[in-house]
Amino acid sequence: MLLMLASAGLGTVLRPTISIADELPPIDLKTMVPTAFGNWREELNVSAQIIDPQQKQMLDKIYNKTLSRTYINNQGYRIMLSIAYGKNQSGTQQLHKPELCYPAQGFSLLSTQSGKLDLLGRQIPAFRLETSLGQRFEPITYWTVVGDHVTSSMTDKRITEVRYAMRARIPDGMLVRISSIDKGTDNAYAVQNQFASEMIQAISPEHRNRFAGNPKSD
Repeated sequence: MLLMLASAGLGTVLRPTISIADELPPIDLKTMVPTAFGNWREELNVSAQIIDPQQKQMLDKIYNKTLSRTYINNQGYRIMLSIAYGKNQSGTQQLHKPELCYPAQGFSLLSTQSGKLDLLGRQIPAFRLETSLGQRFEPITYWTVVGDHVTSSMTDKRITEVRYAMRARIPDGMLVRISSIDKGTDNAYAVQNQFASEMIQAISPEHRNRFAGNPKSD
């Protein structure tokens, strides 16, 4: 609590003015994230709606770029990928986490836990949720990147923002969410971990840090 209060106070005093998003190549999620990699390919003309129109309209106001795709592998297993990017991760412009947006759509939040994902040979912090809507069970894996750092908690996120503020920088932010409709939670998380690893590996090396953080910031 003290760290959060201190970071909030410092953030007010420092008032960063330079957006790091303006110093980096622009984000184009549709071209940066391949439509096919490993055993996965994008499934087109998907009838299942991931977020309702009202929720999507709200998210479009928060984020500068969003991407929603459904992928299917050779065994017919489907993964829903949602990526949201915002240029400004300070003040009221914050990443909208699944713990909030899923219940807003009528889902029950059954459990939450923190964990690790093995991406590019390193462990990054991630979060896993169990959700349900009627007979639909949807385990979720997601992680957040602020600037070039994958955050492990709200406190870590605040401290990261302060570090950027001390350099007069406003960090950008990205939330990567992977989910699947699967009553076998352990199986779902295992497949999601594999999907995440193969997806990041398939992204061009010059862009990977935007999606998985910079190893030097761990």
